[in-house]
Amino acid sequence: MMKNTKSKYLNLMPVRIRGFTLIELMISITLGLVLVAGVAYTYLGNRVTYRQQDSLARMQEGARYAFEALDFDIRMAGFTGCTETTSANVLNTTTAVDGDLFTQPLTGYQEGASTFPTTMAASRLRGDAITVLRANTDNEYIVASHNPASAQLQLTANHDLKQGEILVITDCQHASTFQMTNVNNNNTIATVNHNDGTATSPGNCTKGFGLTMTGVPDCGSANGVAYTYPAGSRIFRLSGNTYFIGTNAAGQPALFRQRLTQSGGNVATTAEELVEGVENMQILYGVDQSATADNVVDVYLTADNVTQAATPGATNAEKWRRVLSVKIELLMRSTENNITTAEQAYTFNGSTNPTPGDRRLRKVFTSTIAIRNRL
Repeated sequence: MMKNTKSKYLNLMPVRIRGFTLIELMISITLGLVLVAGVAYTYLGNRVTYRQQDSLARMQEGARYAFEALDFDIRMAGFTGCTETTSANVLNTTTAVDGDLFTQPLTGYQEGASTFPTTMAASRLRGDAITVLRANTDNEYIVASHNPASAQLQLTANHDLKQGEILVITDCQHASTFQMTNVNNNNTIATVNHNDGTATSPGNCTKGFGLTMTGVPDCGSANGVAYTYPAGSRIFRLSGNTYFIGTNAAGQPALFRQRLTQSGGNVATTAEELVEGVENMQILYGVDQSATADNVVDVYLTADNVTQAATPGATNAEKWRRVLSVKIELLMRSTENNITTAEQAYTFNGSTNPTPGDRRLRKVFTSTIAIRNRL
């Protein structure tokens, strides 16, 4: 009986508990640090990958939008609203309208070789540029009657046209470009005037939309050669856009569009940023150099070489008419630095830059655009 009682009390005695040793604690801390380092490395790796993928997606979206704007304009170069057999440009010479809708609606400028329009000189950064003229079909205005003697076009409805705007009028037989010199809107009638003179800039050389025997407007007289546009004729704004690479307010390179507009009754241009992160733009022109035009591209040339002797034509305008397509190469870069782990070499315009001097992500996009009115 006594023996069993003793064993019972022995079982109730506390057992001595041992703690962690220093070595065990150090091993635990080391394992914890390794685990935290692994998680941090994975997080940072995922973050770098995310930034690269996000930057690439932004560049792809920017290039898509840039080409969408360029493609639409270039495809429609020289569009006058409908097919005409004769045309008259009665505008006085002006640097704001580079080219002629009827004879040279497409003009290119080569970096380092061409004289760029003065309107973009202050804001251009680098690369080539291109100017496109066409009738703007966003809005059309219908003629009710035309009085050539008073240089007045009456429209079928009120309009939002402003004095000083450059317009295109066509009856699908004859087309003219002119500057609107005055406008009258009220509840019953809307008119557009096309007087001659320099009351507006650049002004019209004559009020007559007709042609002389030599096929040009008579700019030697105020009335010129009269041409009456019939009811149903259409009026459009002249779209004049020059695309170039400039620097935006944030200091980033971007694709800009110098757009034809009016200010204070005179023709003017305004620069609009289209896409941020476009670092460079190089342009080649597909030229038909056959002695007899066959509407087939024979060679791609830079802008300064389009007017070379090998291109048929007596004037530069005739040589530029031989351009059937435009090949555009855009160099896009990420807006943020330190996206890549090292400097990223890239090949653009036929040459490789192995040390760009930063760790931005870059990608080259190319598009070839056919000019519909010439094919």
